[in-house]
Amino acid sequence: DPESDETSILRFVAGPPYEDVAFRIVNREWEYNRRRGFRNTFDRGVLQLHFRFKRALTFLLLVELVGLGLFAKGFFPYKKTIPGFASRADQPISMGRGSSVPPAQYDRLVLMVVDALRNDFVFSNESAMAYTQDLLRSGQALGFTAKAQAPTVTMPRIKALMTGTVPNFLDAVLNIAESDTSSSLQYQDNLLWQLKTHGNKSINMFGDDTWLRLFPGMFARTDGTSSFFVTDTVEVDNNVTRNVRPELERNDWGVTVLHYLGLDHIGHLAGPKSPLMKPKQREMDDVVRTIHDIVSKQDQRRIQQDKQAKPTLFVVLGDHAMNEIGNHGGNSKLETSTVFVFIGSTTKSQPMADRGRNALSKLMATEVPQSNLVPTLALLLGVPIPKNSLGLPLPELLSAYTDHDRLHMLQTAAAQIYNVVRTSEPSAGAVDQQQVAERPAVYASADCGRLGAVGGQLQCKYEAALAAHYQALAKGGNSEKQAQAERAYYEFMEAASEHLSRTFSGYNLGLMGAGLVLIAAAAVGIAALYQSSGAGLVHVKSRQLAVSLPAVVMWATYLVSSTSTSLIEEEHQFWYFWVQTLLALRLATGGQWRTMAQMTMFRVVRKWNQTGQFWAGEPDVRQFLGQAANVRLLWLLAAATVVLVNLAAWYVHCKYRRPALWSRTFRVLLGYASVCALVYHIERSHAWTALGAAAQLRWIVRLCVPGDLAHIARTVYLLTALQAAASCAGLRRSRPHLAPLDALVGIMPLLLLLSRPHNFAVFGLFLGIFTLFFPAHTSDTQWAGWLRPSRALVLFALAHASFFALGNSNSLASIDLSNAYAGVSRYSEVLVGVLVFISSWAGPLWWAIAGLSAVALELEHDRSVTQLLARVRALLTAAHLWQASTLLAISWIATAMRMHLFVWSVFSPRYLYQIAWFVGFYLGCGTVGGLLWLAAIVRLGA
Repeated sequence: DPESDETSILRFVAGPPYEDVAFRIVNREWEYNRRRGFRNTFDRGVLQLHFRFKRALTFLLLVELVGLGLFAKGFFPYKKTIPGFASRADQPISMGRGSSVPPAQYDRLVLMVVDALRNDFVFSNESAMAYTQDLLRSGQALGFTAKAQAPTVTMPRIKALMTGTVPNFLDAVLNIAESDTSSSLQYQDNLLWQLKTHGNKSINMFGDDTWLRLFPGMFARTDGTSSFFVTDTVEVDNNVTRNVRPELERNDWGVTVLHYLGLDHIGHLAGPKSPLMKPKQREMDDVVRTIHDIVSKQDQRRIQQDKQAKPTLFVVLGDHAMNEIGNHGGNSKLETSTVFVFIGSTTKSQPMADRGRNALSKLMATEVPQSNLVPTLALLLGVPIPKNSLGLPLPELLSAYTDHDRLHMLQTAAAQIYNVVRTSEPSAGAVDQQQVAERPAVYASADCGRLGAVGGQLQCKYEAALAAHYQALAKGGNSEKQAQAERAYYEFMEAASEHLSRTFSGYNLGLMGAGLVLIAAAAVGIAALYQSSGAGLVHVKSRQLAVSLPAVVMWATYLVSSTSTSLIEEEHQFWYFWVQTLLALRLATGGQWRTMAQMTMFRVVRKWNQTGQFWAGEPDVRQFLGQAANVRLLWLLAAATVVLVNLAAWYVHCKYRRPALWSRTFRVLLGYASVCALVYHIERSHAWTALGAAAQLRWIVRLCVPGDLAHIARTVYLLTALQAAASCAGLRRSRPHLAPLDALVGIMPLLLLLSRPHNFAVFGLFLGIFTLFFPAHTSDTQWAGWLRPSRALVLFALAHASFFALGNSNSLASIDLSNAYAGVSRYSEVLVGVLVFISSWAGPLWWAIAGLSAVALELEHDRSVTQLLARVRALLTAAHLWQASTLLAISWIATAMRMHLFVWSVFSPRYLYQIAWFVGFYLGCGTVGGLLWLAAIVRLGA
């Protein structure tokens, strides 16, 4: 075609007396198969040709998808575990005189797990847990800040608490799959198995049903509750508390596990500063009082009746904490700082000399690894330590034992960790205790640092600790040698635990390599396809770049930034910079006041939600609107956004005339749906009382909107579907190519429903920025300058920037589960997963529709379907070229960094997000949605 490289002219010559017939078709190779390639029909004087083009892009995306699956299966790190279960025969013979096993201090255990219990919820002056604080101040309890490791979500943390190990990162994904049984601990050594088997304990569990999936067949009596119905903050805890008194007052239990979820749910719904938080803390404090009272009286009665009976150990703990907005999953200090509170006869200490308001503040700085719980409880209850534990016994809880028994317990814990070292490090050999006992001075004074291999160094430290143990208990031993031996054991265990915690194994390099090859092949193929699409990367004849310089520089800098852990955590800064830079370049190369207005509006957007790791807690608009004094402003902005969305729909339908009936139907449905979305958040936030005079409208709202929150949300879903039907019915008769414009405003009620109220106004700003792109005074297609970025490139950058602008990040902590249950009455993995994706990717989804809308408006001036097909195909191919090259780079970087310290907290979450970007956004929404739109246009004949 002499007019365009994107199309070709197909000319039929029949000769006189017939005239030639010509068709303009997309410049792509079609299938040559007789049945599926192309066909023609001649009906009622009309000749029609139908072509089926080769599906190169589909094939390449399938190759990329297979490569992604292979790489992910081989990459996600997991720890190799020692098979089997520990037994008493595995315990070492004491280095000192005698070999008797130290007696257990307790014979019963109560574990009260309060989900997301952050350390300041217990230890700070703002805590409402007065009774627990009194126990700590009076010396009747010992408290610690327990440090959790990423991923800070429930299933991996329960695994860590019961096995003492670093859990698999894949557990963070399986954490939301209630039907999953692959992560069960049924065949892995754990504390509950030891207590049931060697401690002969009857174990009961009440609360989070994650325990039932992890420990099938372990519990005698259970009452499980779903951990993911986060809108429930009351019944989910009442279902646990109703079992406390009747179960604990029985005499047939040995271990009782209680897992409360309400505090975590409040965090997800409204954050740690919610008005509901302190009442929930008081509720948990009352449960602590009740349990302590019951077991204290029971123990007194049991010990009087049986002199061999031992008291009950009561432990209050959290599985993880929460960040400043109430979410968790990442590695920030707020998310990893939870608590241990030990309440029992041997946990008593001297009362605090200073019992003032700040008496407990030092406990917020007294940090211990969460994995230390397992060996501590195993030793106190007299059962073997699970084989794979990496924890250390807490010395404060061993103080009631004699010096001999305490060293024997430390030797037991050290021997167990050394077995894990030998499994992980080939350079660590067997240790002969008899040989160490014969030459203790030699081993105790060995210079372990001179040994090169880590395994050899750890073996040397272990032998030095055994030698110090022997010297402490030999003739002439004293308290100084006793303390020296204890320090030697802890020095070895700390070094071994630190090394093993960051050493990952189990990578399948074969699968990872195969995945990399397939992803690379797909990326090269997509690049070749884009080059042949007419747009191209380079002009073959002139050998010059066909893409703008800003696009090349942005792509190159993004790939480089993916190698830095800090830039991965702060990726929003990259996109914020490039959006403003691209807009500035458009302003400098022919832009007008509209571009300046866009830059101003985006500056407000980037200040709305501080995200990432370093500045997540800095002041922002979200915090400002969350203050009690600004509640009315928050809801005023939300209402203004609803009005703006409806005005935008009215403007679109008036400017591009639509059939009156369907246009009015669409706008009525849109108006009602957007009002329902607003009322849903007002009702859920209990905000009517804070709205002043506006609260008088509640009785009117009650007449028009369903009274139940779930019914309101379902109404929005239904109305969104009806809007789509009304839009399609109207567009069938006029301008079907303008469907994205209807979708741009029609999807707003759904996105608002699944967003936080403070983000309503952000969508209003998005709408303003997009509107200012039109009318385009300088056409992107006609601009010849290599420095001016295209409108499509700016929209692409805005799509990525909007993901972070709504408060998301590359940390699992930014996943907001509270919005995934709007209208959901019972847990459904598929439905909740879809809602989580829509909630998290609400911004990019909106801007993807905006991109199609921009193409539709271009078609309004040039109604060539072939031009439209070529334009959209080039844009989709360019987008997939970006994501394929990005996926290839991140896969390669993840392979190179697989032994990096931050593989869990940075690279693994980033790779999960990249999977979601590719499968959910680019493939599912962008490609499938765009092709369905094109198919409808071709079918209806735009």
